[in-house]
Amino acid sequence: MKRVGKREDEELQKKSIWLAQTVAAGAYGVQMDDMCSRTRKGEAEKARQLAAYLARVVFDVGLRELAIAMGRSPGTVCHACRRVEQRREEPQFDFAVEYLEHQLRSAATGAAA
Repeated sequence: MKRVGKREDEELQKKSIWLAQTVAAGAYGVQMDDMCSRTRKGEAEKARQLAAYLARVVFDVGLRELAIAMGRSPGTVCHACRRVEQRREEPQFDFAVEYLEHQLRSAATGAAA
């Protein structure tokens, strides 16, 4: 097994976060500029929350690393993940998130091969 250095690990995390943001932006139909901005427009805010959740769950990115990469506080990232988990009670939303998780896992394993 190849040992991954800290620098390589940071680059992999950045790419994973970017991929989660791209998928969430596409799912909500928002621009990447809105994903990185401070806007609280409904769809952009939901897309950012979903991106944080996906990066946490699929790629196991830590709160601190995710917060730094997204330009938010760790508390905000934690809140975003909780909001998505609450919404997963809705069957249609849960199905969509499950689908996106599967797509991201497939993309991650395909890229690693």
